[in-house]
Amino acid sequence: MAMMRLAELAEKLSGALSGSGDVEIRGVATLESAGADQVSFLANTRYEKYLSSTQAAAVIVASDYNGPAPEDLVLIRCSDPYFAFRQAMVLFHGFRQPGFEGIDPKASVDPSVQLGNNVRVGPFAVLSAGCQIGSGTVIYPGVYIGPDCRLGENCLIYPNVTLYNGTILADRVTIHAGSSIGHDGFGYATHAGDDGVVRHEKIPQAGWVSIESDVEIGACCTIDRATIGATIIGQGTKFSNLVAIGHGTRMGKHCLMVAQAGIAGSVMVGDYCAFAGQCGVVGHVRIGHGVRVGAKAGITNDVKDGQEVLGSPAVPLTEAKRAIISTARLPQLRTTVQQLARQIQTIRQKLGLKGQETDVPSNDAKEEDA
Repeated sequence: MAMMRLAELAEKLSGALSGSGDVEIRGVATLESAGADQVSFLANTRYEKYLSSTQAAAVIVASDYNGPAPEDLVLIRCSDPYFAFRQAMVLFHGFRQPGFEGIDPKASVDPSVQLGNNVRVGPFAVLSAGCQIGSGTVIYPGVYIGPDCRLGENCLIYPNVTLYNGTILADRVTIHAGSSIGHDGFGYATHAGDDGVVRHEKIPQAGWVSIESDVEIGACCTIDRATIGATIIGQGTKFSNLVAIGHGTRMGKHCLMVAQAGIAGSVMVGDYCAFAGQCGVVGHVRIGHGVRVGAKAGITNDVKDGQEVLGSPAVPLTEAKRAIISTARLPQLRTTVQQLARQIQTIRQKLGLKGQETDVPSNDAKEEDA
């Protein structure tokens, strides 16, 4: 693990140091757990309460931070404290490194495979005929790479990933354990045969998956190959775990997808979109640039550029908030309606009006409906 003086760290982070820079720093930790030889960070004001008790040697904060902090606490002021924290993590802890070198003899590598320089292949990985593997790429144990796949430089393929035939990865693509890329899309033609029996007849999936540079795919994600043409994941897009992408969908650049989000087939997604956990998108819709989709939202129609949507079916965020607030008030509204109904009934009786009586739910009905 790297070590450096606090003053050196502040310089590397392009930060302004307030306090002594002589302390030796060994790593990065949270405000609650940091020790006297570690640096921490504050990127969210909800954690300000820990500043008074943190044991960190210094805390990375925003350049304009003027919130509460002990006078003796050393601060490193940076324009983007969360990115500065990321930079400190890289400096002290680096990235995970594979524990093997070269091509393991237990790997199965077809003679026709083209390998770049410094490729690492772990035991029991399978590289099929016609594959091209770029320089610096790491393939962990148990990976299956089907025929005619093309992987760019410095890709990182973790254990038990499956790349079906014809899958294309650009440079610096990371795919975590258990993900499947390029399997058949969910394509069937429902048809009544000559015998009168209706069957779901499979449509051949003749397309492929193309993943652009700097994409990271989480664990146990699935990306269907297109029926015709390509399913595309745009440059710099990041997936959490358990994300599913349907056949023929095209995602733009630098999108974010949180765990258990799913997009059906033939969807067009713009750049810089964010999909929160468990949200879903029906097929054949268009989602504009910069769209933000809330947790568990269900998108059933096109979404314009820059919109924030929530709910199922998804609606603009302001509408969704009003609906949520109204739903929370339903018990109170129900009680009010009952009271008004009783008042109307009393008034009708006093006026001697005949006709349909106002229905006033009983207490038993109230309890059953609650």
